[in-house]
Amino acid sequence: MVEARLLEEPQYLHLKATTFGMEFANTLPLTDKNVYMEEINSKENIVAETKKNPSENDLFERLSAAALDPLAEGKASGVAFEEEIAKVFRYMGFEAKRVGGPGNTDVVVRWIDDEGKKVTAIVDAKSKSSGQVSHNDVSDVAIDAHKEKNNADYVAIVGAGFSGDTIKNFASRKKVALITDQELIDIAKKAEELGLNLQEIAIIFQSPDGKSRLQELISTKQREQNLIELIVATFRKEQEMLESISARDMFLLLRMTDNSPSLEEILNVFSLLSTDEIDVLEMNKQASAKENTTYTMKNAKATVNRLKMIANAIEKGIEK
Repeated sequence: MVEARLLEEPQYLHLKATTFGMEFANTLPLTDKNVYMEEINSKENIVAETKKNPSENDLFERLSAAALDPLAEGKASGVAFEEEIAKVFRYMGFEAKRVGGPGNTDVVVRWIDDEGKKVTAIVDAKSKSSGQVSHNDVSDVAIDAHKEKNNADYVAIVGAGFSGDTIKNFASRKKVALITDQELIDIAKKAEELGLNLQEIAIIFQSPDGKSRLQELISTKQREQNLIELIVATFRKEQEMLESISARDMFLLLRMTDNSPSLEEILNVFSLLSTDEIDVLEMNKQASAKENTTYTMKNAKATVNRLKMIANAIEKGIEK
């Protein structure tokens, strides 16, 4: 710019615009101020947005609306969808931010895995009024460049839907996860309901079978949740008559129910409920075979209140 006479160097390492440079600058087209301010505000308010606790329905409704409306919320094309995707990932506990702009990926998502390693996924957001994203909407070159630029481990494309085998074959070949907005919403709801950790949720990024594996995990967690409820209810109903109950007793009591849990499943629930952290079941009489060790249920309501207190304290600490 010095050689072009746009800048001059009045002293070493100091630059200022020349008269010619100022005149040239005045001829340049200005960027859309609203888009620029949206980007600045987005980056400055990432922490503030994380502290907010928006209604789930509002959050998910905005995501679905933006998936079908590129100009949603009166913002530049695709910006609202990118922002809402980042918000949903932050809602689940990830570090996520909308980047956007020429030469950049749309959303960057990060988390720490079980080995303490920081993992990065990039998300290409595709808002389409037709509701269908095809391979023509995706740039192979751009995705590869964005992955390298962000040193990303995973890549995902999020849209309302995906049409044609070409994009699906491309995703399988490139190990890119295709995620619909509704799938992302369902996962966010299950993460909250079942207490999924980030490593478990992040399975969705693992193409080509991540979604099916995550669904299997969710089904397992839901069954565990149902069995805990069933076993606690059975303890409450039967303990007065039986005084104490073993895992084998519980197996016999529940063998004809719709859930029909295995003895191993019941042992796992007994083990969980008798831990020091939960302490709902107390060992009554130990037997050589663990399935014959008997337990009594105690202080269940007090345990619920204690766990709620701990959860509320952790949540408030996160929001501060």
